[in-house]
Amino acid sequence: MATAPETPDSAADSAADSGAHPPQDGTPGSRPDAAGSPPRTPPDDPLVALQIGAVSFADEGVAPLLDRLRERGAVNALFLASPTWTRGTGGRQLPGHPLPDHGVQEYDREWVGGNYATVHPEYYRGTLLGAAGAAPEHPGWDLFDAVLPAARERGMKSFAWMEESGYAAELRTYPGFLSCLESDVWGRPAPRPCFNNPDYRAWHLAMVEDYAKSYELDGIAWCSERPGPLNLLVEAPVTPDSVTCFCRHCARIGADRGIDVARARQGYREALAWNQRLADGDRPADGAFVTFWRLLMRYPELLAWQQLWTDSQHQLYRDIYGTAKACRADLLVGWHVYHNLSFSPFYRASQDYAEMSGFSDFLKVVTYHNCAGPRFTNWIRNIGRALFADASGAEVYPLVQRLLGIDEAPLEELAATGFSAEYVRRETARAVAGLGGRTAVWPGIDIDIPVGPGKEPPTDLNPGNSTGLRGSGADRGELARTTREGVRDGVLAAFAGGAGGVVLSRKYSEMRLDNLAGAGDAMRQLAEAGR
Repeated sequence: MATAPETPDSAADSAADSGAHPPQDGTPGSRPDAAGSPPRTPPDDPLVALQIGAVSFADEGVAPLLDRLRERGAVNALFLASPTWTRGTGGRQLPGHPLPDHGVQEYDREWVGGNYATVHPEYYRGTLLGAAGAAPEHPGWDLFDAVLPAARERGMKSFAWMEESGYAAELRTYPGFLSCLESDVWGRPAPRPCFNNPDYRAWHLAMVEDYAKSYELDGIAWCSERPGPLNLLVEAPVTPDSVTCFCRHCARIGADRGIDVARARQGYREALAWNQRLADGDRPADGAFVTFWRLLMRYPELLAWQQLWTDSQHQLYRDIYGTAKACRADLLVGWHVYHNLSFSPFYRASQDYAEMSGFSDFLKVVTYHNCAGPRFTNWIRNIGRALFADASGAEVYPLVQRLLGIDEAPLEELAATGFSAEYVRRETARAVAGLGGRTAVWPGIDIDIPVGPGKEPPTDLNPGNSTGLRGSGADRGELARTTREGVRDGVLAAFAGGAGGVVLSRKYSEMRLDNLAGAGDAMRQLAEAGR
């Protein structure tokens, strides 16, 4: 196994600004003058990355699969899913949804997930969790060892696609993991881990250090699809254990910031009662919105605690960035910015591109235009049972569109049509402008992401993700489906918006080959136009 140059084991202590950025134009890691205009045409060597899990290589063989990806989809980079404990990036097709036209034609119902690389215990001594996390699938087989050399021979870049999967039940089976969990407003352990828990943080930083020092990766792409307590409360009915975190670590940080922790806790208890009352169909006499605004006036700690939660998530991003750069300054580091960015003005407000440019070489901004139709339809219906319970979906939809600066199909048609390719261009251009040329933008283009329920009940949906497809009515009737032409148009729109690359998503094991070929069509069209 090839190894990267060694650096001191204290890499995790590095500050986030420790990394050097190689000069370039519109590709990751660059830091040109923010006043310079961002690229509006594809770079000379645009990145076409594809998210893919270990099972696809095990099922289809490394060399033939890489050749197929390059031929069909013009793929020149891989987002290799490790670690992952979620069906969104790992395993075969979701059970109950149609199997694609490649790979083993059966579901892997016993799939668990985890770390598909070799675990080097020496990096995990600083965390109670130790070297926990090895995936039970494909024992003795190392995803990176198997794929990186063959990818390099074909001129393909390789990224570790690290999915936090904070809600996955499997994590809670690891010895010591229960001590890493968030606390709810009554001080009870909640299902997800806390970003401020020292052992949880050290575990993820150890994995980053392990990958950076043990493999000749080109980069790390890290994913955390969690929006914070106040965003959850206003956007949909929630369960009490979603409203977090009030553990001793978060309480200490809150007190250091001058936040009255007891009032923050009480404010969230009352906000949770408001949310649950609306979910039961009991609208207050003064209305849902006015009653919530009164809570904000009475408890400004609600916003302060949401900001603390967001800052804690972003601090882990900074530490991951600094750790990776301390190990290898040339390693590219970036983040998956999940789909709620396109639906929720509240979540969008928490993702400040200008701020994120300081600890990001690239951003994979999710612009899944096909599944956006069913997802946004559900989002509108969910918020109609929370903050906007005073209005109908038909009234809420145009307001939220205006707030987000989007213009899509009528609400009654949206689940069947999806979003337009223009949405991809617009969101890409917004990200490029917000990042000021300091960070590359690689929009995510969806290919065959399942929409609606399958023939089997879901077992791996994120209960804290208000963009999920569970319930609310968009699971009935005709739903948007991926087409080859739609993929082509999405890729072209991303580059028209100034992207330096695209990331074909969510995972190869749910994509149909003809739809994947839409990306190849787009890249050939761009190549012809550039001649």
